[in-house]
Amino acid sequence: MVDRKTSLTRGVQGSQATNALLNDLERRMQQVKRSYEMYFTGQEKRPPLLAMDALSRDIRKLSTTGYATATLRFKVQNLVSRFNQYKSLWDRQMRKFEEGTFRPGVGAAPGRNPKGKGR
Repeated sequence: MVDRKTSLTRGVQGSQATNALLNDLERRMQQVKRSYEMYFTGQEKRPPLLAMDALSRDIRKLSTTGYATATLRFKVQNLVSRFNQYKSLWDRQMRKFEEGTFRPGVGAAPGRNPKGKGR
């Protein structure tokens, strides 16, 4: 059966490529997230700044591109929003880490008392 382009699929040119790019960025974002978690727990000596800069550059390029379908726009906006949330969390933790007020593991579990009292 021949795959014919209809009026519905004509504007979706490159949607497979965009989905592949989104999956790649999602995977890289999870790697950077794991690297930051390892840095903040003391398992890594240096923060993943190079990977973060490359990811940030690619996300910024992705967010300035126009997309033909609402589905692709939604996926891109979702990924950009999640990245911005992670970035603000990492920036806040880095600031606390540099000020010396960051303590790894404190507040990691809900209801945990950092003083060791209670529960």
